[in-house]
Amino acid sequence: MTGAPAPALPERIGRYRVIDRIAKGAMGSVYSAMDEQLGRQVAVKLMLAAFEEDPELRERFYREARITGQLMHRNIVTVFDLGEDAGRPFIVMELLDGRPLNEYLHSDVPATLDEKLDLMMQMLDGLQSAHQAGIVHRDIKPNNLLVLRDGTLKVLDFGVARLASSNLTAAGMLLGTPQYMSPEQARGQNLDARADVFSAAGVFHYMLSGHPPFGARDMRKILHAIINEPPVALSDDEAPEPLRRILDKGLAKAAGDRYQQCADMRTDIEQVRRSIAASTARVIDAGRARYHQLTALIEERRGCGRDLGIADIDASCDEALSRIGSRFSAFATADSVLLDRAAANAALESLQSLYNAERAALAAMQDRVLDGASASKGGAPRESFWRGLLKRRGN
Repeated sequence: MTGAPAPALPERIGRYRVIDRIAKGAMGSVYSAMDEQLGRQVAVKLMLAAFEEDPELRERFYREARITGQLMHRNIVTVFDLGEDAGRPFIVMELLDGRPLNEYLHSDVPATLDEKLDLMMQMLDGLQSAHQAGIVHRDIKPNNLLVLRDGTLKVLDFGVARLASSNLTAAGMLLGTPQYMSPEQARGQNLDARADVFSAAGVFHYMLSGHPPFGARDMRKILHAIINEPPVALSDDEAPEPLRRILDKGLAKAAGDRYQQCADMRTDIEQVRRSIAASTARVIDAGRARYHQLTALIEERRGCGRDLGIADIDASCDEALSRIGSRFSAFATADSVLLDRAAANAALESLQSLYNAERAALAAMQDRVLDGASASKGGAPRESFWRGLLKRRGN
């Protein structure tokens, strides 16, 4: 049995020629369209027909355009125009080439911790700009955050946002997404920018762990957990301890115990990022030193092999050099490289194991050279250092 066919695309919305439907939200559908007057592609969000007679939803739709239109920031979607088509309001925005944050995080190539920290800082930059304009988003969640192909993050969907001076959505109304809303939001209380700080910290928890900070149970249990329970603890593998402290502060139950503005949280995350980068740089420097020591050992083994007349020694050493050059390319160059600290540590450990094995192989080959030299002079073969060491341990 097949589902109902998709509704036909409108030919035009206002003066914009529709190209394709790209998304459908709770209040409207989003189309890619061509602004033929300016010769650019745009995104047009058209309110669903089912809501066009609801005065409150119409006002909320218009308010999203008015609010977003006040904000000019690289991390907030840009609104170009507002209008009506056959009585249905529409918003015209920049057309973005990217993926929602949750899809981006589940792509085939996982994001590194540094990339996640960069996205966190961008999100906080966008929210800080909105807060300085007196706007609280109130629905920060992974689906409302878009990651573009160049790594830029955009905050979307100010549909339930509120101007500090507005009374359209009064206290007592529960608006937002339960998994990421603040305790005061869950209670239906008045909100300020610190509610967005809580939600942002909740999204950061999701970015690091893959799940919301208070689980994904039914709404009643989620709201109870947000108000009364601590978030699910992050492991050492998911986040370093300084970063966990930042998220704990951002997820404090009392607004007064949280970061009072996004800029302060961003400053602390940036410090953690710099500390991790410095630590990673030290690991990479150690890896480069060990890499060059390993290649020197392989060249020594080549020389010993030639002394012993080993026929395929050059081919063997060339293959070894090619293999480690490909496997440890980050250590093979003096150029700056983007490497996650965990990946750098794992690569250094693997390189150390190969270095130890190469040292043992070279030592055994050097023993053979010395034994050959002793035999040619009529002396007794010299006991191998390694055989002697094993003999003494056996005793």
